[in-house]
Amino acid sequence: MELVSAQTGVIIWQIFIAFHVILFMTAWTMILLSSRLNAPYTLAWMLGTLLLPVVGPVIFFMRRRSFNRA
Repeated sequence: MELVSAQTGVIIWQIFIAFHVILFMTAWTMILLSSRLNAPYTLAWMLGTLLLPVVGPVIFFMRRRSFNRA
């Protein structure tokens, strides 16, 4: 007996991909609009979010608070 049907599995993957795209685009927008990051840090954060697809944006959002305080 299957735990998840094929249709339900596809829906779960579509939701996961949509969440990832929204998270990724939001992170890149915030990185590019941040006035506190200079060019090397901007490039590093963009590469980090690109190469670490889910973890990179999450780390950026957790570290973003320290950018605003500085």
